[in-house]
Amino acid sequence: MPTNVKLLKELFLGLQPLATIQHRLPTARLPAAIESLSILLVSDLHVGNRPHDSLTALDGLAGARPDLLIAAGDLVENERFISDVGERLARIDARFGAFAVWGNHDALGKPQGRAPGWLRDETRSLPNMEAALAAHGIQTLTNRSVRLTVDGAPLQIVGAGDTHLGLCDLDAAFQGMNPSVFTILAAHNPDTAFRLERRRVDLTLSGHTHGGQIALPFFGPLTLRTRHRLPQPSGLMYVRGRPLVVSAGVGTVGVPLRLNAPADVIALRLVRVGSH
Repeated sequence: MPTNVKLLKELFLGLQPLATIQHRLPTARLPAAIESLSILLVSDLHVGNRPHDSLTALDGLAGARPDLLIAAGDLVENERFISDVGERLARIDARFGAFAVWGNHDALGKPQGRAPGWLRDETRSLPNMEAALAAHGIQTLTNRSVRLTVDGAPLQIVGAGDTHLGLCDLDAAFQGMNPSVFTILAAHNPDTAFRLERRRVDLTLSGHTHGGQIALPFFGPLTLRTRHRLPQPSGLMYVRGRPLVVSAGVGTVGVPLRLNAPADVIALRLVRVGSH
């Protein structure tokens, strides 16, 4: 294929090479026993067929070995492919665990197979999808939390349901949480960061925005599909004094096109600094 034709195809089909965005976040809140913590944030794969470019992108992350892996939702457009995603997430080989939350496209999407003509959307079997991920060692956190021990110190991860579909129940998610323990929140939609009130959250990890997916020169992203205005389309930002990291995601939705909003996964390193 001629080079110019290949480049046009990559542009208009959204097939640009996946970028790994590095962020370093100093914090005085990490337990004294944890000098640093590496987190790989993967989001918005939108896998709806096989082979799929998002699956190929995940193949390239095999053996990355972060301390934690967070898959922040919109993993599939068809639940038949959740096992393919789980298999590849497992190959990343996170040291202290891999965790997932669901996005709006995971929970609700276009009908698959023989569906009545009047049915515009179908609900997905999230329990079955959770079981498929669990078979590969990926724990799904839907309005619930988990306590880990990292380098001898406690750490909490909370997963919130999707706000776009009204599935977010923060009271259930934070039930029994210890406010003295470092807490990471995984939530597909970054709108969740605006609803935390006085709950302890030291870091929120999200996706959903696609970085705008299509961002026009001098105008910016056409839409981020959020109710609240974000400081920026993706990356490391602060909402009400707390850090929020948003991945622009791996795949595309609606049209197979990215413009000035490249696909990414985020490699985040938390580094403990003195409380002074």
